[in-house]
Amino acid sequence: MLRNMIIQNTSRIIPALCVLFYFIVSASSCNKEVSVTPPDSPPPNGYIFINSNPPGFNIYLNNMERRRATPDSLTWLSTGIYLITLEKDLFKDTSISVSIVEGVKKSLFVDFTQDPSMKGNINCTSIPSNAEILINDSSTGLYTPCTISVMPGYYYIKYRFKNYRDDSVLTTVSSGNTSSANSILVDTALWQDYTTSNSGITTDILNCVAVDKNNIIWVGSSIGGYLSFNGTTWQTYYNSLSNTIDCITVDANNIKYIGTTRGLVVINSGTSTHEYGFMSSGLPDYHINALAVDNNGNCYIGTNASITQFPGWADYTPSNGAPITIPITSLVLVGNNNIWAGIMNYGIAEGFPLNSWQFYTTYSANIISDNITALAASPTGEVWAGFANESIFGNGLCYFDGSSWNKVYPIPSSSSTNTIFIDRNNVKWVGTNQGLIKFSSPSSVTTFNYNNTGLNITNVTGISQDSFGNIWIATSSGLFKYKGNH
Repeated sequence: MLRNMIIQNTSRIIPALCVLFYFIVSASSCNKEVSVTPPDSPPPNGYIFINSNPPGFNIYLNNMERRRATPDSLTWLSTGIYLITLEKDLFKDTSISVSIVEGVKKSLFVDFTQDPSMKGNINCTSIPSNAEILINDSSTGLYTPCTISVMPGYYYIKYRFKNYRDDSVLTTVSSGNTSSANSILVDTALWQDYTTSNSGITTDILNCVAVDKNNIIWVGSSIGGYLSFNGTTWQTYYNSLSNTIDCITVDANNIKYIGTTRGLVVINSGTSTHEYGFMSSGLPDYHINALAVDNNGNCYIGTNASITQFPGWADYTPSNGAPITIPITSLVLVGNNNIWAGIMNYGIAEGFPLNSWQFYTTYSANIISDNITALAASPTGEVWAGFANESIFGNGLCYFDGSSWNKVYPIPSSSSTNTIFIDRNNVKWVGTNQGLIKFSSPSSVTTFNYNNTGLNITNVTGISQDSFGNIWIATSSGLFKYKGNH
């Protein structure tokens, strides 16, 4: 019953409230004035189209970047004076004041190619001079030395000279600045290079080179085994001992002896190959550093422990004050059985006969250093020695004239000698860690390196000569042939 009473009362109250709300709203409307809000002002319609030659300049408005690049437009501008700045990498910034009038479309075009202050310069020089200059493979009609004015950008400068290899230099030019494009051209009449980028050679890191009786070039590498080159084709060989090859020599019967860091490889005049490891032979040590052969078919092997002879494995360890185990760094034969050995930190040992040794040290013979790195014998019987760069008196060479040692300094004092080769004309070729040195006397010295050849002749590790007189140079950056020794 209570529920029914609540429902009846509610049904009478709601209509009454609705009537009351209507009268209140009506009364309020009669006592209040009606107002209208004015419409928003239209946006500014100033407009400018900006273009440039070349295109691609970033657009700044009153020093604020607008994230636009020419050709493009700026819109919704009010009437007024604006500073427009155009900016692009390598070009100097350019700012221009423009007057904008609403409702008027304006255009701005800037031709930077007509502004001399935008340009930069390229200083073109070459060795030899008078080389033709090409820019991005287009001839300029100009020759070195020459300074060329160009728009900012990146340019390939190519030099061309008869009988020299073309060379290109990439240079960057910016407004108001001068860039250099210098090149040393390779004289192809004198030089030929073999690298992984231009030939079939499989590695540029070479340790030694030798030429056999058929003018086949043999080179040993640091990690890639040994290679042969017949003038046309490269072949690469690997062995089961070690593919780090430190020395190669060839005897009178065209047998190749190859010293590795784990033993000896012998290639007969045919195709037969034999390997002699430390445990399977009479080698006194794994690591072979030097080889020398006599006219009787004997090969003398210098290891980290001593000297041994192959075949037979007879031991010829230099004694007389040196340790029982001594590292042999270099070997050379004078005549047929007078052997000279360079020893690390113990000077030079002469064996004549082989079981009787004479030692030469800084104390006993006044040689430059006891750390011998290279030996060579001249056609006149002189023995030449090279040293590591550790002497306080500066580096150089020594030669034994049959009675005493003499010092000469044809190489830079900061150089270390890696190898010495003396050709059939008694010209000395010295491979150093800074380039190749050629001299017939201390007063007649020529240095070959990048600065005068255009080739990366730096760390020279081996030198040999073919029957045509060409000098072959092994380096840590490839193999080079010098053709100017004929």
